[in-house]
Amino acid sequence: MFNIIGAIIALGVLVTVHELGHFIAARIFNVEVEKFSIGFGPKLLSFKKGKTEYRISLIPLGGYLKMKGENPDEEVENSENSFKTKTWWQRAIIAFAGPFANLILALLIFILTFAIGRQFEDQLPIVGEVSANYSEFVQEKDTILQVNDKDVNGWTQIIQNMNIDGENTFLIQRNDQEILIPNDEIEPRIWVTEILPFVPAVIGEVAPGMAAYKAGLMEQDEILSVDGTDVKNWYEMRTAITTNENDAITLKIKRGDDIFEKSLEPEENILDNNRIIGITQYMPVKYIERYSLFESVKYGTLGTINFVYLNYAMLYKLITNPGAIKNNLGGPVMIYAMSAQTADKGIDSILSFIAAISLILMIMNLLPIPILDGGHIFFCFIEGIRKKPLSIKIQIVLQNMGLFVLMFLMVFAFWNDISRLFSRSSSIKANQEQIENGG
Repeated sequence: MFNIIGAIIALGVLVTVHELGHFIAARIFNVEVEKFSIGFGPKLLSFKKGKTEYRISLIPLGGYLKMKGENPDEEVENSENSFKTKTWWQRAIIAFAGPFANLILALLIFILTFAIGRQFEDQLPIVGEVSANYSEFVQEKDTILQVNDKDVNGWTQIIQNMNIDGENTFLIQRNDQEILIPNDEIEPRIWVTEILPFVPAVIGEVAPGMAAYKAGLMEQDEILSVDGTDVKNWYEMRTAITTNENDAITLKIKRGDDIFEKSLEPEENILDNNRIIGITQYMPVKYIERYSLFESVKYGTLGTINFVYLNYAMLYKLITNPGAIKNNLGGPVMIYAMSAQTADKGIDSILSFIAAISLILMIMNLLPIPILDGGHIFFCFIEGIRKKPLSIKIQIVLQNMGLFVLMFLMVFAFWNDISRLFSRSSSIKANQEQIENGG
């Protein structure tokens, strides 16, 4: 219940910030705002300041504002404070201001998460694979205890503690013996390309809506085999899945002391075309790292840019490959499932999730679909090119078409969510029955 309430409040705040962006831009260009509401539905509280009625409404799923002259068929006097009497570029800025507010909010949240401290997850500093070129220095199952006299708790700290241009010493535990290796031949990049950590084929997170989710797999499930082929670690498991050409694969799963098999259908990653089932590595090492203000701004900005880029890249792939929409489109149930996953991971994860949703709101609202902000901006640019607006009749027809497309996508996303949820529930029940029947 708390997760549901928290998700509703967070979404309400994000939509309200979005509408606040429109409000500020409208007032800058002297457009009269008739109503500004936090929430939808019947009003609970209201007051009037100037010509604007400010209200708090019953349903806390966002907010809205009503500008004078914003509807194409609305008849208003040719006054200076009407939306429709503003220049095309002023109206475009007002429409863009909402998504821009979501962008600024997300950027500030990402910066804040680095400033207050982000929780990082890592693998144990145990060697899993070594190329032949470096087997004289380290061997499989070696544990890295120290690098340059600094303790190592996770694999990433091996690289962090190394001198980039100087010599490095490694204290390694091999069996019951500690070995000191003075060596300047292992460059930091080698610990990413030639020497890899031991990563068991244990699930860390299950992505809501994807194949593993629908199959009822859970965190800390261990994958023992793929289509009858045993896998010793994460790399072998991932390779076995990505190179398997069968429509469906069978995984042998260990959950606690129980072992069972599960058949599922991998999906294609639309970004790199690899076959995936929607799971991440289990990371046993967790630590918090704090950053200076400069570093927080730097990494927060880079994180925002990277998130926007990846989502636009995914959107492009979806447009050019419509068949992938079904597996990648989610609605409110999927958002709730994702929020529930982040709720137990600390304040930085919760804030990062809120920032991500804010950016998704920005991206979706900038789509050139009539009725969305992107559609309004598109109309404005057409007007700027033609030197006159589209006829009111055409605008109304296009807005109705946009509304139909939007409603269809919302219903389709909700149906996708429900079908995934039922698929997961039935799979979990079937998995339990298989366990009770002895695998």
